Amino acid sequence: MTSSLALLSTGCSSSAGGSSAVSVSTAPPRSVPASSPDTTTPVTETAGTSSSATALPADVEWTARAFTTAYAEHDARDGADSSYADAGARAARLASGELAGVLAQKRPSQDAAWATLRAEKAHQTAEITSTVVPDGAPAVTPSVAFVRVGYTLTTTPKSGRTRSSGEHLALRLEHTAEGWRVTALPWA
Repeated sequence: MTSSLALLSTGCSSSAGGSSAVSVSTAPPRSVPASSPDTTTPVTETAGTSSSATALPADVEWTARAFTTAYAEHDARDGADSSYADAGARAARLASGELAGVLAQKRPSQDAAWATLRAEKAHQTAEITSTVVPDGAPAVTPSVAFVRVGYTLTTTPKSGRTRSSGEHLALRLEHTAEGWRVTALPWA
């Protein structure tokens, strides 16, 4: 859980690649996932969905997509979100355990990035492009799933050019009495 807390202290999205139209000074910091020491047959990523040969169960995929959308989308326009913590609060509805408790916490380390987004009165949207079991992660079981969600983060300022970047978020989900819930952001 420490790695989840580290990501939460810095920002809400992570980059799939090194180059991005959004500079580090204007977007939450990024991280790249590492493989788990467990090994399974690698899953080939298919744009827009999980691999048909090893498709994620529908309820796992739905939760991963909904959590990522809630976590990655921010609205810094007048009368909307007041900080990145608002997105965390939306995402917390699909989380459990320690993660649910810390998602909505406002963190001073995010203030500068939020101020930049707020100055632009920008709206950030996430379009999910893939949901897969990460390479090297264990296969989905009836109680636990590791999922990497790829998405395009589009930042639309009130004025100026729209920027997009390819992002990803690694999730650990557990099946609970309320259904599948995100319990950690591994490899952050």
